[in-house]
Amino acid sequence: MITDPIFYRLFETSPETFFLLLGMPADLAADTAARYEYQALEFKETSHRVDGMFLPKEAGLPLYFLEVQFYPLPSVFAGLLAKVYTYLKQHDPGQPFCGVVLFAHRGLEPSELAPYQPLLDAGLIRRFYLAEMPELTNAPFGLSILYLIRQTESQAPATARTLVARAKAEIEDLALRADLLEFIETVIMYKVPKLSREEIRTMLQIHDIRQSRAYQEAVADGMKEGLKEGMKEGLKEGMKEGLKEGMKEGMEKGMEKGMKQGMEKGIAIARLAAEKKSVAEIAALLQVDIELVRQVLAQADRA
Repeated sequence: MITDPIFYRLFETSPETFFLLLGMPADLAADTAARYEYQALEFKETSHRVDGMFLPKEAGLPLYFLEVQFYPLPSVFAGLLAKVYTYLKQHDPGQPFCGVVLFAHRGLEPSELAPYQPLLDAGLIRRFYLAEMPELTNAPFGLSILYLIRQTESQAPATARTLVARAKAEIEDLALRADLLEFIETVIMYKVPKLSREEIRTMLQIHDIRQSRAYQEAVADGMKEGLKEGMKEGLKEGMKEGLKEGMKEGMEKGMEKGMKQGMEKGIAIARLAAEKKSVAEIAALLQVDIELVRQVLAQADRA
């Protein structure tokens, strides 16, 4: 099971789940999540990417670095710390930090802990085991999805149907609901690989909003927005160039580059959407505002 993109999408769409994992009550978890921005950062100097990072929006709150480990890796703690200290070196933040490792089960934890024991004892590195998480009655939605990930092939479909019904009843934000339904569908695809995507959608009673006329219209809106954004950036860059070679030439270059970038970005949004990429994946791949992609899905879900 390919876990990195799945967990990225879970914590991106339901960030309070991370703080529930840390043992916070539901109300405190939701309040704390609102005070953070979740990102998957790549450290270009070392070509390392942390699975997830919660950046505080206000002073005094700790930085959280997240690693999800579903296969044996003796250097998992060293890798986590390398990313932590690379970030500290590059950004010199004023907050404390906490590294969190979510293991699929306890057996994946490295046996040699001597180099990391002081950090473990101090709580600067915390470990959690998905297989040992107690299943709470009436658990918040994010924790319920974590329970789904650890279930067997025979158990998962029934749980997924329950989660789909909960999402439709409990999640009022249409874009968030669309993300969560797609996430549940993706988990079941990995759990039950013998079923096709259409069979899974039928089983879970999830319709593909991408095939609707409203979605196609929303994609067209996304292309227009991409064109507009590209023209704006291209014009800005062309204007700078025009200061050297003349305003007229700069405007021409800016318009030309903006049109080209905008068209390319708009076409790319439509292509990735047609390939059923997630909100986070489209935004990350194109390096555009994730809210733009969310708006596309929200408009489509209102059809």
